[in-house]
Amino acid sequence: MGARLVAYSVIQVAPPGYQTPYGVGIIEADNGQRGMVRIKPEHLEKLKPGMEGDLRKENVGSQELYFFYPK
Repeated sequence: MGARLVAYSVIQVAPPGYQTPYGVGIIEADNGQRGMVRIKPEHLEKLKPGMEGDLRKENVGSQELYFFYPK
């Protein structure tokens, strides 16, 4: 599913059990809905507000989370 990154933040200090850095972002999907996503560390340096990417649902432990993958 396509999405546009509206805003993001890079987390450098996190609660125990989380590896840093990682990103969190607000995206707007092709259907107009907005939501929060995670962003993997390997994508952090190329992020820019307004950039296009793909939205993917992944299993993390017992949760399903959405991740943003820049194009």
